[in-house]
Amino acid sequence: MAPQSHVVHGGVQCPSPEKWVPFEWDEPKRGKQIHGEVSVVRPFGTSGNLSAGLWRTSATSPGCRADGSSTTIYSSPLGDETACVIDGTATLTVLASGKKYVVGPGSIISSPKGVEVEWEITGPSFKKFWCIWAGTSPVPNVALELQVNHVSDDPADWADYHFTEPKEGPLVAGELYFIRTSGSSGTMMSGVWRAGKGISASDLQADGTMTTPYTGVLGDETILLLEGLVEVTETESGKKHFFKAGDVIGLSSGMHITWQSKGPFSKKLWIITRDELPATK
Repeated sequence: MAPQSHVVHGGVQCPSPEKWVPFEWDEPKRGKQIHGEVSVVRPFGTSGNLSAGLWRTSATSPGCRADGSSTTIYSSPLGDETACVIDGTATLTVLASGKKYVVGPGSIISSPKGVEVEWEITGPSFKKFWCIWAGTSPVPNVALELQVNHVSDDPADWADYHFTEPKEGPLVAGELYFIRTSGSSGTMMSGVWRAGKGISASDLQADGTMTTPYTGVLGDETILLLEGLVEVTETESGKKHFFKAGDVIGLSSGMHITWQSKGPFSKKLWIITRDELPATK
């Protein structure tokens, strides 16, 4: 019997009202805070402390003004956070340096644990996808800096995604680029991946549909699907999961699945985590 941690997690961009609760946390220098509302999609992974979901603010959310605007200071005390803005705009100010970033739909925010950031959110509402990770293996010499990218970035270093499946051997499945290659603990990587017509894949149909087996050999993968339709089939049970752009997906390391991206194109923000550091040569 497969471990209970080996499941496919999934959640929609607009969960039902009962799935939202006030977001409460302890800010190390400021004590207990309550700001906005959170809906958890992925409560655990196969290792470390991994969670993911959605966070939102509005005029009726805790800590917000009557026009839906709000201000809060957040240092991601539970672990490194990767977030993507879905709706709304905000100005982020790193308190230690004074550096400011204006973020809006599609902005990808990489927040190292412990970096205090002031969030000045513009009304009437705001929503983001978030993934928080904390492992037990400290990474030396990590740059404690806020980083902001965008889902529409088109860097020159897109690369075919080559990987080796334990049962199927070497494969290629779409192409990707990295946003970050490490976090402050364990393995934490993130980036953007795409597949479809004209993009390399071991199994690519004329309409752009791409199919590949996958067991997450590098770690758990947490995804915000940015574009397209995806079907995930669990190998052991045959259970199928269907996802569309905007959905959150959680894949478990060691769980064999088949990933099928429907044509003509698909795109995702991915975060891979594992409670050990990558092997060094």
